[in-house]
Amino acid sequence: MLLVAVIALSGIAFIVLVALVLIPLFISRSFLGKRLNSQQYDSAYFGIASEHIAIKTDDGLNLAAWRTKSNAEITKGTVIIISGIIHPSVTGYFGCAKLFADNGWDSLLIEMRARGLSEGATTGLGMTEWRDVKAGVDFLSTDEHAKDLPIIAMGTSMGGGTVLTAAGELPRINAVIAISAFTTFTDMAVELIPGYGVPKFIARIDRPFINMVIGFRLGFDVLKYSPINGIAKLGSRPILLMHSTDDKEVPYSQFEKLFETAQKNDIRATAFVRKGNHHFVCYADHLKNPMQDVEFSQAVIGFLSTNF
Repeated sequence: MLLVAVIALSGIAFIVLVALVLIPLFISRSFLGKRLNSQQYDSAYFGIASEHIAIKTDDGLNLAAWRTKSNAEITKGTVIIISGIIHPSVTGYFGCAKLFADNGWDSLLIEMRARGLSEGATTGLGMTEWRDVKAGVDFLSTDEHAKDLPIIAMGTSMGGGTVLTAAGELPRINAVIAISAFTTFTDMAVELIPGYGVPKFIARIDRPFINMVIGFRLGFDVLKYSPINGIAKLGSRPILLMHSTDDKEVPYSQFEKLFETAQKNDIRATAFVRKGNHHFVCYADHLKNPMQDVEFSQAVIGFLSTNF
């Protein structure tokens, strides 16, 4: 009887161990070791002119980027815009660039590594893409038109986490707008895994295995770069955190953890919370022209006007 119990327990332990190893491998297959492509958009479709340029990261990648100009006589600064982990292409954010242009801001839209027209063999879950934001900051810091003006970093989903990470490493970023950001990729994965029928206890104890897989794929040094670490380093710089309460892609609890971290570290954090499942926070049918989403656009422009 004892032998049967031991064999049964051993079988259960083996199944759990297999699950702990296979889950991170399955997750990494979806994002790591590959290039991602999304539909490209022309800025004219959004009613704004753009200049297509190339910028270079400090680890040697050429990235596609687009500059748009303010419509005001005096330019207030530049908003660096990046997208999420898979879609849309950053060119889907020319509508936001138009919103900024109409309110006195230039924009620099950067297609992150391993996406679209940018170089790179693999995405980095935000842990390497913060260097893509740095490439934009470096470019603006040597540009005669922009170098003495404020730089704002805005991103959505993984992009929201990426700009938080970048701001923590780059004091030259003057403020952050983080939309539907997560605390760390691993933390978000642990919260989402039970939604696929995996017991919560397995998801919780899978954390080190997920980090291990990421470390082997990207290098263990990247694990120190995270949104939760970045937000704690902002000091006196302001941040706008935006999220929806029923977000299915990045749980609302991730927003709560980020906002709590900001409060604990006396960060000047402003929150915009929208009820429902709106991953982009801006209503989907207004993404082409965010000005039509009055609450969203007023929150973003109001944040900039208050602080700059």
